[in-house]
Amino acid sequence: MEFKIGHTFRFTRVNKLFAFFTKLIKKIFSPITRMLDEIENNYNEQSAIKKTLVTMFILRVPVCVSVLVITVCAAFVFASLNKDESSAQMSFNYEESAKGLNPNATRLNIYEIKSQDVVEKMLYYCGIDADSVDMDKLIDSITVRPASSKGFKAEDYYIATSYKISMKKPAEIKNVSSQDLLKFLCKSYTDVFYNRYAENRSVLDFNADEFEDMEFLLIADLLDVKAQQQSKYLNMRVKQSKTFTDDSSDATFKSLAEQVDDFRAYDIEEYRSYVLQTGIAHNKTHYMRVLDYVNLVNGVKYDKDMAAYNVIYDGIALYNEAMISIVMIPTIDRETSNYYMSKTKTGMDYMASNGDKHLAAAQVTAKKIQTNSDIIYKMLQGENTDENISKAYKMIESMQTKFSEMSKQIELVDKAYIKYKTKDYITFKISGVSFMQKIRPDMLLMLAFVFIGGVFALVWIRFRYFSGGDSR
Repeated sequence: MEFKIGHTFRFTRVNKLFAFFTKLIKKIFSPITRMLDEIENNYNEQSAIKKTLVTMFILRVPVCVSVLVITVCAAFVFASLNKDESSAQMSFNYEESAKGLNPNATRLNIYEIKSQDVVEKMLYYCGIDADSVDMDKLIDSITVRPASSKGFKAEDYYIATSYKISMKKPAEIKNVSSQDLLKFLCKSYTDVFYNRYAENRSVLDFNADEFEDMEFLLIADLLDVKAQQQSKYLNMRVKQSKTFTDDSSDATFKSLAEQVDDFRAYDIEEYRSYVLQTGIAHNKTHYMRVLDYVNLVNGVKYDKDMAAYNVIYDGIALYNEAMISIVMIPTIDRETSNYYMSKTKTGMDYMASNGDKHLAAAQVTAKKIQTNSDIIYKMLQGENTDENISKAYKMIESMQTKFSEMSKQIELVDKAYIKYKTKDYITFKISGVSFMQKIRPDMLLMLAFVFIGGVFALVWIRFRYFSGGDSR
């Protein structure tokens, strides 16, 4: 008898092979079969459970040897599968981390370490072309979980600050070890974390495109506002650290603040004075209408503040001068139980203070009105000559260049300070996977129990359903 699948085989050969394995299995298990039959006869009146327990006791040596062999083989398999895996302990060491926040009070997302930006930066550090790697597969090889079992359940109400990061090197990456991959992953995440979340440095940003098509005087105002922001930021840094010095430039926050103040006092004011003196503008008619409208609004505000000031002080004048601003009230000291006369302010003081605020606001508004009126007068007198406009553009370009260089220097010094101040925000302890971790003792133990349970179940089925006697 024959059958064909591409080539001709004789079915008798298959039969012989099958018969050989059948004979071999019978030879191996025949002693066990005879033993089971003997137990069946000797414990005919006993239950299947008791017969199974007796069998397991008799077979304790071969079962233990089998468990040992299976465990050792499985250990070598697990070790070979996990040979390219490394792990690291990552800890957040700042106060906000216990609330699930970044240092700048934004929400902390620990799984950002698996983001494409971080992984691409890791590949850049390793000298690997990102296009040559399956990015999804590489990201899936990274696992992040809390270092403590606490916090795995929603009802724990626990925010972990330490995490275990594991990474298994993909087969397509040849020349870099898994430990180096993990080291560069931690480095790239640290860089991203510090740049995005360590501090809010948006006031240091400078974009020259903001000055396009802007009126000449408004450019001075905008530059002055940005310079004020930088000055406040630097003065805050001076309070935090008066002695910090950048190693690369020997600059301090105090010296940088002085540069910004000089820029405001000399460069911006020189440019503003020139524009006012020449009266140049891109669209004089439109700009003067805007200033007239601003003066109209400010005039209404000035009248309101002055009216409030006059009403308040007219009301105060109606009272007798004998109503002094401070009165004495009898009060008891709870610690000594003694009475004393306490000073307190009257309503007149609060009215007077409120009136002074209205007067100060009116004076500021009056100054703005006067400044705008002077600008309108200068524009009416001046002319938009090519020479004046060309010089103004040169001054703007010079200020932009100087301000941009200052901003870059401030940012470099500030980054150096942040790295110095926040060097312990995130700490990593990188280690290769130990041999015990590679062989997965928990899996080996479970495999051993599964094997023993399987043998027990097979023997019980033999006595329970394939017994010649009455098994209970």
